[in-house]
Amino acid sequence: MTHDHPMEYLLFFKYVNEVDYFEAHEVLEGYWHSDRIDFYKGLIQLAVGLYHLNAGNIAGFRQLFTRARELLTPYAPEYRALNVQRVLDYLDDCLIHVPNVVEMEREEVRALAVQPIQLWLEDGTAIPEQVPPEFLERDEEDE
Repeated sequence: MTHDHPMEYLLFFKYVNEVDYFEAHEVLEGYWHSDRIDFYKGLIQLAVGLYHLNAGNIAGFRQLFTRARELLTPYAPEYRALNVQRVLDYLDDCLIHVPNVVEMEREEVRALAVQPIQLWLEDGTAIPEQVPPEFLERDEEDE
């Protein structure tokens, strides 16, 4: 059975799964301004943390992943059809695997072979393959 989820939430999954962490953060942050729950803020921290990791900002990554863990923990094991426990396990694995340093060169980060997280909804709702036109227009206005 599928449920109605905000398009911003679904697009967040699309962008995370495409390793486009900046857009993931942007689309969900816009929604978070209207539904300010820590669940969404924790997911935003996850995306921004991965963006920082890929840029070599390890201190920023660690701070954001630690905060994401704090924000998402109350929503485990599942919330809004997301397996939150699986996300928490991913956060923990990354925090263990990535050295506790301030920064690293991008090549060093790639050598860590941190696997990108893949997200899906447990209720069977499909993640959109295309961005709806009304969201494309919004993106163009922001630029």
